[in-house]
Amino acid sequence: MTRFFIHPEIRKAKTLPSTFYTDDAFFEESKEKIFARSWQFAGRLDEFESLKPITLLPGILDEPILLSKTNEGVNCLSNVCTHRGKILVEEPCKANLIRCGYHGRRFDMGGKFLSMPEFEGVADFPSEDDNLKAIPFAVRGGFAFASVSPAASFEEFVDDLAVRLDDIEPAGLKLVSSRDYEVGAHWA
Repeated sequence: MTRFFIHPEIRKAKTLPSTFYTDDAFFEESKEKIFARSWQFAGRLDEFESLKPITLLPGILDEPILLSKTNEGVNCLSNVCTHRGKILVEEPCKANLIRCGYHGRRFDMGGKFLSMPEFEGVADFPSEDDNLKAIPFAVRGGFAFASVSPAASFEEFVDDLAVRLDDIEPAGLKLVSSRDYEVGAHWA
């Protein structure tokens, strides 16, 4: 794939060629090398009681993740069953375990596999692969962030933010309305 030279001095930089915006291969590479490796906003911790499913970057990554609260803290997990790939939690809810609606697999709130009906006594079962995958996750000022494959630690990411999240009081923020706009355009 053609690489672009981006001059470090903005006065000498040139715009990217139009193929960057129209070629699906560049979009796929951007998903892998930019979005999967950066930290994304995953929600506010005061927006749910125990389980909250979210999609990390809908239309770009479409990564189904699950935020779960316990007395010990918050977990960020894959929201996909390790058996047949069914989405585990469809809507925010209050629960004390995670259960797959397809074959009844049960997981604790930290993603550890607990049981599956009619699989008692099966050799070498369960294994570590039966647990839900933990997603890299961080909390700052009541805001949750996740990354599928972070290129840098969350602390390095936050250091680059223009707005300091520690200075924001989440209790004073309220969502009063939202709007969705569908725009037929390239992400960039």
